[in-house]
Amino acid sequence: MFEKLRNDKVASILRNPELSRRERIAKLMKLRDDARAEQRLASEGGAIDDDGLNSNLRDIEIALDRLGEAPAEAEGKGAATL
Repeated sequence: MFEKLRNDKVASILRNPELSRRERIAKLMKLRDDARAEQRLASEGGAIDDDGLNSNLRDIEIALDRLGEAPAEAEGKGAATL
């Protein structure tokens, strides 16, 4: 189930039996917000070096999808979207 995830932090959140579904989603959403902020910061610089930012965000979104959460649906409602 977690074999496609490269990000160990994301996989450990999904595997943690002490976290409820809601807690997992909250932690993953925080990671997602941080990853998107890093992407925005990188894109503001002259040269954009992915440095794994896209794969981290992809892993987070896969994990959220497995938990039945679709963060992209609510994203279009905010002012600044990437």
